[in-house]
Amino acid sequence: MKLSRTGWNNVIIFSVMIFILVINVTNKKLYSSTDQQDNEQQTLFAEHAVILSLAVNQQVVIERIGRTWRATPAKISGQALEQMMLTWHEIAGNIVIDPPELDHQMALVITVELAGETPVQLLNLFITDNELLVFNRQQKRWLTFPLVIFSQLIPNEVLAS
Repeated sequence: MKLSRTGWNNVIIFSVMIFILVINVTNKKLYSSTDQQDNEQQTLFAEHAVILSLAVNQQVVIERIGRTWRATPAKISGQALEQMMLTWHEIAGNIVIDPPELDHQMALVITVELAGETPVQLLNLFITDNELLVFNRQQKRWLTFPLVIFSQLIPNEVLAS
């Protein structure tokens, strides 16, 4: 079979495209089981979302000041405050399909203002015997986290009187 240089280039291009298509199709079949959906990790906010302010039970307000953070009243500051806000931005939990019945009046209410989003995010935090449950009111979505994460999201200094 005699092909010109352009002809061989076209054969190579189409071969690579078919190979990529075969890999994508088989990859989707391998990893599209229901087990993966049950353990799907999701962050509280979008990857590139910028937190402008975060209020804990309307008692402590944390605001972005340039690249740093300020808490009012100043119960927490410096590296501890930076770490707390980094945890809020990066934490990922498992989606809960069938959440337990909880009293929403017993929740710790977190109000988060994100840059570029008009409605504030309202989160309810529930502590159970073995996990932390977070309910996002706008998205009607439940996430579960290990219980030890609570002290990183809300350090003891923030809740101290």
